[in-house]
Amino acid sequence: MWQLQRYGSINMDLDVDAYDIDLFEGSENGSNSLIHQLKNKGKKVICYFSAGTREDWRPDANQFTEDSVIADGDMDDWPGETWLNIGNQTALEQTIKPIMEARLDLARNAGCDAVEPDNMDGYDNRSETHGEISAADQLAYNIWIAQAAHARGLSVGLKNDVGQAEELVAYFDFAVNEQCFAYEECEEYEDTFLNANKAVFNQEYYTDGDDGEISKRRFLRKACPYFESVGISGLWAKGYSLNGRNVVACESN
Repeated sequence: MWQLQRYGSINMDLDVDAYDIDLFEGSENGSNSLIHQLKNKGKKVICYFSAGTREDWRPDANQFTEDSVIADGDMDDWPGETWLNIGNQTALEQTIKPIMEARLDLARNAGCDAVEPDNMDGYDNRSETHGEISAADQLAYNIWIAQAAHARGLSVGLKNDVGQAEELVAYFDFAVNEQCFAYEECEEYEDTFLNANKAVFNQEYYTDGDDGEISKRRFLRKACPYFESVGISGLWAKGYSLNGRNVVACESN
């Protein structure tokens, strides 16, 4: 069982094996960091960072150059985030990769057991990336991220990018997905990660019943039996705040 939380006070005494937390916030305060506190309680720590977008509030945000982000590539639903132009090979090698290597160094030095690099599917968000990222660009970048994590002794999870799961399963240690049940994509993991005995962590959401959301009732009655039958560790949250509140887990997680 796992706990996905990015913000707010974290209950470190939950009966879960792993916590998925923010890399930057989790590594603050040195030896008294949240990462160290969780590890001292015997928890595995997965550290989240965005590998596919520039987040303007991050401490290294000013290191991204103009050519390393996509023009008019802002994310519609997440203010302050802009897609990285991993299709620009010069920017990729000179700017993007060095920044990601520094983040992976931080994860290793902070004591993370694993990393969850997010936004690894820009090629599939053409309305925001405007065709600047090809499927081949994405595949090569995701493989590079996995290899760079492994070179530092870190496990690494594939975040979403269901369309390339078959090609990437050999490079990643586990998968993290949001809303695969609502979008009817979970089966893609059965012949890939689950077949390879690699963990799959999923979280579903609900606010007002928009596309991509399922109710708590449907989660418990429909999603959980499916998750339990195939081996997916499933969570449900009311809202997208990722503050650890109003979260429900399948009982057998």
